[in-house]
Amino acid sequence: MTNHAVHRTPLEEEGRHLLEECRVMAVGVEALIGFQLLSILTPALYDRLDPALRALHLGGTVLVIVSMFLLLTPPAYHRLAESGLVSAEFIDSATALIGWALACLRLGLVVEVYTAARALGFPAGSAAGLAGALFLLSWTLWSVYPRVSVMRLAPHPKSD
Repeated sequence: MTNHAVHRTPLEEEGRHLLEECRVMAVGVEALIGFQLLSILTPALYDRLDPALRALHLGGTVLVIVSMFLLLTPPAYHRLAESGLVSAEFIDSATALIGWALACLRLGLVVEVYTAARALGFPAGSAAGLAGALFLLSWTLWSVYPRVSVMRLAPHPKSD
């Protein structure tokens, strides 16, 4: 069994890392929103969607925008409510908000993939299968893998 060195990050440093993670993720989500909105404004793309797929596209876009709101909440809260201080409560609530942001992003992306596959002529079952596979992959990488890794490190919580 491999011994994994683990150390506790000071609260202030953890807060800096968390805010930087929010900023980096927000840039990616912002680019995605731009592409989603661009597709609505491009008649050649938008006209290929029947009304049901247009509604799904809107739903996917709304989920990604909610994800952006959730990612921007910790920096705004940190600046406005905590005046630049870092508390354990802030770290906990920001971590929860990031988790919810990833859940909304996951669902928004899956809806968008389904919509795109249907617009390209894929049968509903194939489009759903592709979207479902991507849902499982993102859930595994963003939710399961981190929790399994934490359990693997649990026997050595205070190693330096």
